[in-house]
Amino acid sequence: MEVAELRRQIVREIERARGEVAQRRKNADSAQEAYAKFIVEVAGPVVLQAVNILRSEGVQLQAETPAGIARIGSDKSADDFVEFVLDTSVRPPRVLGRSSVAISRHNVVVDEQPIAPGTAIAEIQETDLLAFLVPAIGRLVAR
Repeated sequence: MEVAELRRQIVREIERARGEVAQRRKNADSAQEAYAKFIVEVAGPVVLQAVNILRSEGVQLQAETPAGIARIGSDKSADDFVEFVLDTSVRPPRVLGRSSVAISRHNVVVDEQPIAPGTAIAEIQETDLLAFLVPAIGRLVAR
């Protein structure tokens, strides 16, 4: 093979790879922005409403929003919570619902489910959260 042809192919591949990285970065930034808005406008208010309802029913859980996460947590155990997080391990990034319940000192059950699979983060609605949130709260209360 001629050196000039090999060089052209290598340079073309470098440009393609750089373009792919730039596009991935742009997509990740867009997802992060959409997720931040989702936390403030959708998940945060739902979590606050759920905690208010739980408290009115005598269930002592609290709303937490550490570093862009909407979470319902227990005062008694750091292992007992329901939260919504951004999953950047897949393309495109998605919102996950994650629940954790300590069954015993050495047994913690964690469940993760995508919220509204196939739906853009910016399009997720309050009702999309309920299919995960309501049963997860039931598991927290039943412990």
